[in-house]
Amino acid sequence: MTAAARTLTTTTTTAAATALVEASGVGFAYGARSIFEEVALAIRPGELVALCGPNGAGKSTLLRLLLGLHAPSAGQVRLGGASVTTLSRRQIARRAALLPQDAPIDLPLTVREAVALGRLPHLDRFAPESADDAAAVARALEATDTAELFDRPVAELSGGERHRVHLARALAQEAPLLLLDEPTAGLDLAHQLQALDLLRATVDDGRGALVALHDLSLAARCCDRMILLAGGRIRADDSPVAVLTPEALAQVFGVRAEVRLDSEGRPFVVPYEALGGARRGEIAR
Repeated sequence: MTAAARTLTTTTTTAAATALVEASGVGFAYGARSIFEEVALAIRPGELVALCGPNGAGKSTLLRLLLGLHAPSAGQVRLGGASVTTLSRRQIARRAALLPQDAPIDLPLTVREAVALGRLPHLDRFAPESADDAAAVARALEATDTAELFDRPVAELSGGERHRVHLARALAQEAPLLLLDEPTAGLDLAHQLQALDLLRATVDDGRGALVALHDLSLAARCCDRMILLAGGRIRADDSPVAVLTPEALAQVFGVRAEVRLDSEGRPFVVPYEALGGARRGEIAR
């Protein structure tokens, strides 16, 4: 399916769907330092949305706030139609799975045991793993190319292998919404493409995903929409073709770049130089 056709299909399918997560007028501050304000966004079933912006824009903070791990200084977050403040951690975990950027690297577990942690929200206390749980773990291991590592200690894996294991854990959780913070970090090129293609297939099956990414071309290749967060506000929320313009790249990322289209009409970025002084991504709040 071409990017244009996929966008049209997604728009038609999700127009009336209840948002898996919705933020309205959300702000967040560390003490007196405001990180962002007036953030409004919604992710619906069938949508793969990239969250992009310069370092320090607050992307990781926003993902954690959407999961109720940070309290907003203003506004409201609704998860599956309910205010996140009214939900227990178990209820939240059944509605959304988070892959953090700083996932632990020294888990005293095998790969299979680490991935099985994703099933905890579905288990009663002290209940053994069911056949459905085992099947979900097996699917996640296979999908992330980690099945052959199942009996290896997580602490002995390479950085890229560990990242794939944590992605498998998030997938095994089988929550309707995935919140992923740099899921391609540390992966080689083939596994980067595999990870994004896997997420594309996952949301095409009815889930939704908000993915923080630095690689703009990779995001444009697979995502329905791109959200640009910079200077404490959302600067754009639209299709990759509409969002990725030379002007936006200069203003938000402080680079002079050309935006080209591939054979399927998907934009990709060719950066030329970093801009200096006030033009280097310094956006007034």
